[in-house]
Amino acid sequence: MNRLVTMTILLSGLILGSCSTMSFIPTEGGAAKFNLATVDYVQAQNEAQQAQLFDDLSASIATMLDSLLMNDRAALAEMDSLLGTLSYSITEFSTKIDSSETLMTKSLATMSKELTTVKTNASSTRMVIRRINDNIDALPVKALETFNEAINEYLNKDQAETETE
Repeated sequence: MNRLVTMTILLSGLILGSCSTMSFIPTEGGAAKFNLATVDYVQAQNEAQQAQLFDDLSASIATMLDSLLMNDRAALAEMDSLLGTLSYSITEFSTKIDSSETLMTKSLATMSKELTTVKTNASSTRMVIRRINDNIDALPVKALETFNEAINEYLNKDQAETETE
């Protein structure tokens, strides 16, 4: 009996120990789903599932980011167009300021020349008036009348020019 128990234990151990080599475990057909999987197969399936999951996540994240950032992109595009318009306006305004500065510089130069001419003429006129005052008794009446008429004509001419302008 000891021998029978020992044999039974040995056979059971042998059967259970060599389970993957037993020919009675089905490898094909409907019962094949009960087959034992190898470590390589499980790792390959795991890697394939991870790759598929990563691809699905990256596609859905890209779509979600695009939808979330759509309003920001539209606002940035609008801001870009406003900045372009503002840049054009600033350039135009700068050009106007430059042309105004040039015109003012020319006007100031012209006014400065005219002021110098007026000063020179005023100085000359003062000198003539001083000479006339010094020699008024010696001048003939006709010369004084001619001088007075010339001054009146000049003053009337200046008034007529300023009225037409």
